[in-house]
Amino acid sequence: MQQFIINTKATYIKNILLTESKVRLSDEDYKTLEAFNTELDSDKKGLLNTQHTFTYTDIIKIVPFKEDMGFQVFFIEKGKNEKAYLDFTSEEEYQNTLNTLVSKTNLSKNKVQKKTKAWVKPALYSLVAALLTFALYDSALKLEAGENVAVSGSRRGLKKILISISESLGATNSLILGSVITLVFIFFAVKSYKKSNIEQEVYN
Repeated sequence: MQQFIINTKATYIKNILLTESKVRLSDEDYKTLEAFNTELDSDKKGLLNTQHTFTYTDIIKIVPFKEDMGFQVFFIEKGKNEKAYLDFTSEEEYQNTLNTLVSKTNLSKNKVQKKTKAWVKPALYSLVAALLTFALYDSALKLEAGENVAVSGSRRGLKKILISISESLGATNSLILGSVITLVFIFFAVKSYKKSNIEQEVYN
């Protein structure tokens, strides 16, 4: 069995060779199997070139991303832990390659819990909303006390807008409105955090 896959549009590995006993990968597109093998056998890898040769028994984990038609392969090469992302041009090519790798190893399919970072963005929005609320409330208090609020620096335009809003709303309304907006963002951040644990398919 020998399968040579070329994916010129791949973001990382463009050439994949599956033989009876090993896997060979390259981030260069060598167009033909002969050119591919000649290059990898030459041991003249450039500083920025990525090339891997490993046996199926060296594979320690595979993490599929079916929606993206690709998977991450974790393996041992020359005593070091390595990894490579393989993506494909069709679902059939993706599935056939995955099936070949799994059938050649002792890996089994499992489900693991993975935490995503979907909550980070609403959490940042919550922080920004809280800071703006404080700025509005502070400038509104100063205006109500008859103090002059200085407008200077590189963000003069933003400061003018904040002063205008705080002047229109007043201290109490600025605090109420800002607090409501901040709480809304906090609600979505907490909701996203609770959903950040997802179940992922892994072969290990």
